[in-house]
Amino acid sequence: MAIVKQGLALLNEVGLDGLSLRRLARELGVQAPALYRHFAGKDDLLHAMADAMFDAEMAALDRPPPGADWGDWLAERSRAVRRAMLSYRDGGRLREHMDDPADHWPGLELLLQMMEEAGFTAEEALSAVFAVGNHVLGSVIAEQESRQFDRPSGRDVHIDPRRFPRLARAATLRTCGRDFEGEFEYGLKVFIAGLRGMSARAR
Repeated sequence: MAIVKQGLALLNEVGLDGLSLRRLARELGVQAPALYRHFAGKDDLLHAMADAMFDAEMAALDRPPPGADWGDWLAERSRAVRRAMLSYRDGGRLREHMDDPADHWPGLELLLQMMEEAGFTAEEALSAVFAVGNHVLGSVIAEQESRQFDRPSGRDVHIDPRRFPRLARAATLRTCGRDFEGEFEYGLKVFIAGLRGMSARAR
């Protein structure tokens, strides 16, 4: 829908807090009441935008390739979700307005099936997917808030190496700022490795 597409474009300009139906109407060259024929309010618009945000990335992830490994597939889905949210300003916060994720259910159903076949119970598989999803969302929000508040990720941090030798050594590794992608990938690796261990014990 053209309104949703323009809403996402406006989101990149003004952020989630600056977005309103009135402002969107001005961008579209219409009166605000015209938009209320399509959306009951801002929340209704945000639901549609959140759904649309994932369309391009998730369309390719509805079905794992033949013989796919559940851990590799969970990691690929996680990266796709992260890319989708990072492609828009405040995408992490917008994700929390997602209304109807039913379009993602076919791929999720297959992922859960793959995990059950690997030895997880249905509850364990679902909990694992939610836990990894929380890692994805949290990492995106942290990265986007860092940009939003213009926190210089490479700013000098003065740490007394005599009192905090380990922190001082760690700080030298961050002279170019936080590596959000590296942190995300490390966390994802830890999650998948831990889940593989659980799966092995279950078998």
